[in-house]
Amino acid sequence: MNDTEQLVKDALGKLAERTPHPGPTLNALRRKRKRPRNVFLISVAGMAAVAVLIFAGVIASDRYTPPSGNDAAAALIPGNGQSVALKYAPHWLPTGYVENFRLVDREVHRVWVPEGAKGFPFTDGGPQIALIAGGDQPEGVDWQDTTVRGLKAKIALRDQTAELVWHAQDLLKVSVRGFPDARQVALQVAESVRADSKVVHRAAFKLDGRYADHTWGSKPADWEAMSIWKNQVSVHVGTLPPQLVGDTKPVVVRGREGLRTEKGVAVFDGSVWIWATAESNTDLVVEAVNKVELVPSPDTSWIGKGL
Repeated sequence: MNDTEQLVKDALGKLAERTPHPGPTLNALRRKRKRPRNVFLISVAGMAAVAVLIFAGVIASDRYTPPSGNDAAAALIPGNGQSVALKYAPHWLPTGYVENFRLVDREVHRVWVPEGAKGFPFTDGGPQIALIAGGDQPEGVDWQDTTVRGLKAKIALRDQTAELVWHAQDLLKVSVRGFPDARQVALQVAESVRADSKVVHRAAFKLDGRYADHTWGSKPADWEAMSIWKNQVSVHVGTLPPQLVGDTKPVVVRGREGLRTEKGVAVFDGSVWIWATAESNTDLVVEAVNKVELVPSPDTSWIGKGL
């Protein structure tokens, strides 16, 4: 039993102690003649009951309620299907911040950057805010104790970055970069996080039955999705042509004429580019591109969108 449940139990116990035995009241109701009612006693008991209900309601509304078992999204497991429940969402971000990256695997990552920012969110070095659900408690960091919505939390600060970790139904992390007041921003974002099983991510393609787990972009019509295949081939689908390294030569892939380099292959298929690269020269890149199954009308409406 946690502290909240114990408080509610104690409050209900005290109310029961103050409540009169029901026997006299029931006997009075059975008799035809009317007897004066103890208005004061009933009012006190009624107010106490209302106070307990309000107290319990406030506690319940302040918790991270897990998704209902009847909710279809709640049953989805990250990385196992096209539609993945993201489970949590912030309800406050600095003005002008939009979402541009999602990763759905053992951990679920969501990243927001200033509107118009370019580049992959972890390599361009610009300001960003990330919400991460799941995974393990980070180690090897100089943590300071703090709280998030009354829950124990830890925060680590360095230069203009902050890492904030706490545990709701899942381990939650807020990462902030590029803010002079990184601590305050991280705490404000974390305080706004709520459980939301209706927020769902839909992948853009699958390969060998597994859907892509990385997606990023700057707007709905400018996006890229990625998955690692056989632990050695990076497979991509996107709206912009890839930058292949090295000399290119024509190659037939997916029944179309594509481009082959020493360590990669690319082809334009319908309205998107499909390509794969590897660390060494291997025909696995061609096999991977041939195996990609595109998802009709992938959901990229969230890219470049704020709260």
